[in-house]
Amino acid sequence: MTYQETFVSHPSDSADEAEHVVRQYDTLIAECDTTIGQLSTALREVNEKREAMIALREEAQSLQGVGPRLRAMRAHAQKHGIVPGQPGPHVTLRVVPSAPAPDQEPQTAAEDGPPVTAEPEPPRPTEVIVRSKKQQEVLTVIASRPDLPWGSGDLAQVLGIPADPRERKSLRNCLRALVVCGALERITREDDRHVYYRPRMNWRFA
Repeated sequence: MTYQETFVSHPSDSADEAEHVVRQYDTLIAECDTTIGQLSTALREVNEKREAMIALREEAQSLQGVGPRLRAMRAHAQKHGIVPGQPGPHVTLRVVPSAPAPDQEPQTAAEDGPPVTAEPEPPRPTEVIVRSKKQQEVLTVIASRPDLPWGSGDLAQVLGIPADPRERKSLRNCLRALVVCGALERITREDDRHVYYRPRMNWRFA
């Protein structure tokens, strides 16, 4: 008969060892959570910085070529005796009665009414002819509520443009083109890093 010695582990020892391992895992998981939180904060800050840079880049692109057009406008205005930035001349018109008929008495000076002053009309914006179908779709949406400032995200949602970087970039390029041609004006706010657009309502589709 062979004698075989067996070792019996106590349940209490096994429970203590498992509890110790659980505590170690809890410590490691907590460290991972802390690292994830720090990385998430850093990623959010980088994304915010990137969005701000994109907005500033779009604003800079919209100003390309403005200088030569502005100088040309000033030159043409000065050629016609108009100084940009100064109010127009105040024109006063007096109503002169026509010559009285033979059987009518001429009106006396006391019967003359006060002089009629014609206020100069504000300059109307130049009509913009829009031929691009995509630009026409954008302007149609904006013209539906011209009292609202429209952002590119709002337009993308109404037009059903997917959240694809290429599609959104194409929309922003379309808006910039409409600003350059004078159909839209850009609106920025000090407390908002987004760019908004408002229609000038001076276009015609061709």
